[in-house]
Amino acid sequence: MTLAEYHFRKVPEYYDFMYLDGFTPEEIMYALRKKMNREIAEREASGETPPSFDAVKINSEVKIKK
Repeated sequence: MTLAEYHFRKVPEYYDFMYLDGFTPEEIMYALRKKMNREIAEREASGETPPSFDAVKINSEVKIKK
């Protein structure tokens, strides 16, 4: 167990409105990061691949008003 895990051992899984229950921003970020890491591990275990992008086309136009 790392020092961070020990420090945040009483923080539950992330849920909306954690701030209303009195959790600090650091605790909320830790819970969200833990939830995201769990979801990524589940996707990798199921063999699901992330979407890939072949190309990105960006159009930009600048108009000068006088």
